[in-house]
Amino acid sequence: YSIDHQRFFKAGHAQVWALRTKGGIGFGDISEFNQFRVGGQDTLRGYREAQFRGERMLLGTLEYRFPLFSKVQGALFTDWGSAWNTGFEPEEFHGSAGFGIALNTPLGPLRFDYGRGSQGGRLHFSVGGTF
Repeated sequence: YSIDHQRFFKAGHAQVWALRTKGGIGFGDISEFNQFRVGGQDTLRGYREAQFRGERMLLGTLEYRFPLFSKVQGALFTDWGSAWNTGFEPEEFHGSAGFGIALNTPLGPLRFDYGRGSQGGRLHFSVGGTF
């Protein structure tokens, strides 16, 4: 089971605070293929794709989006979360902070994010919108 909640708050002309929380829990014998995966562009920037896996997952993102130029948007963000199998240990949580640039193109948005977590920094690229 999983739940995802997103909220957007206007912060000024073309400026937005974006907030996302996401949680999940699995029951029974869950295959590795069906486990929750945390890390990478869509979940925990600054870490490898699917770096953390488990039967339980909790994520949170706070992002400030603002215009830079025509068709170019900037973002400052922090991501927190993890995936694990049993119980809940706060030291299992991982955090990152970073910045991003989104370019609106005829093919759709292109997004470049740089996140820095406890294990160093990582550049992420995506085509399409974020949450």
